[in-house]
Amino acid sequence: MTISINTAPVQSNSVEWNEEFGIFVATGFDAVSAVLRGTGWSSDPRKFPQVPAEIQELPATILLFMDPPDHGELRRLLSPAFTPRSIERVRSRVVAVVDAALDAFEGDEVELMSDFAYLVPIAVIAELLDVGPEGAELFLDETPALVKMLELDATPEELAASVDASIEIMLGLTPIIAERKNNLGDDLLSQLLSIDGISIDEVASTLILLLAAGHETTANLIGNGTLAIANQPAQKQHLLADPARAVEELLRLEGPVKRSGRLAVVDQNVGGIDVPAGSYIYLDLQQANVDPAHFDDPLRLDLSREPKGHLAFGAGAHFCIGASLARLEAAEALSRLFTRFPDLAVPPEPAWRTSMTFHALDELPVALG
Repeated sequence: MTISINTAPVQSNSVEWNEEFGIFVATGFDAVSAVLRGTGWSSDPRKFPQVPAEIQELPATILLFMDPPDHGELRRLLSPAFTPRSIERVRSRVVAVVDAALDAFEGDEVELMSDFAYLVPIAVIAELLDVGPEGAELFLDETPALVKMLELDATPEELAASVDASIEIMLGLTPIIAERKNNLGDDLLSQLLSIDGISIDEVASTLILLLAAGHETTANLIGNGTLAIANQPAQKQHLLADPARAVEELLRLEGPVKRSGRLAVVDQNVGGIDVPAGSYIYLDLQQANVDPAHFDDPLRLDLSREPKGHLAFGAGAHFCIGASLARLEAAEALSRLFTRFPDLAVPPEPAWRTSMTFHALDELPVALG
């Protein structure tokens, strides 16, 4: 299913039945928000209709896929490690990673996705976890296959590869976790291991989630943001004046996640449309974030726009737990990139990835100027 954000403006409560796919589709801001914030919905893909059997092999304690009450209990344990205040303490380390990546650029052209957008989040996670070069290399090797667990249309082969990648990462991290458990430091892994009541499996699954969801979304936000700003040079001044505000607008209009989904556990009514228990509803985050009932001139990029509650990170119980880290990484990466290379230029027709889930570039060759 392909839904472009350049279609006619949606209505805030837009919900339709799609006969071809046998699912409901929500596109309006209010409708999408109501599902994300509501109860009686499942986020567990193992319960979704017509999913490959391979998905049953994914780790059982990945927060993104958990439902109440287990989800709430684990999130309560993890949340203190990911608050804005906790993340602000690592800003200097994020800046160091970004600067190191920029220093490594060679020549007048680079492939921004592989040399910067993907590299920075992986390096940040490895740095915060203090897993050393071997851990960073493991993450780089396995993450491309791992993220397929998040694709709404992943094939059985892709899911099997994702399961294999999660196993390889867990095997690689097991000795590190065991050693760190006995020698806690000031790193994020130590912080997670020191949480009272958390299991080793829950720590490992949280690291899997950081690598899959956290890495992929942040990388795509950096890539999309670079392209958008390079194509509208007048916006650079707003980025450099207030990187945090600029990132909120980029999340709204160029957010890294196109769509999400939920299964109705009980009979629901969304936007006046009955959604029977057992039905799957497809949540179009892109469309919701350009709903004219919520955003003035919604298709215009304005990095000085006053932020107004977009849905790029979801909402409700499953609001992205790593949102503060993603915001910090994107703000530092984009502002430092355009400070260092103010005349950066992008190709007129970059290669976009074919994906039902991610708004993402396959590659982005840039001239540094």
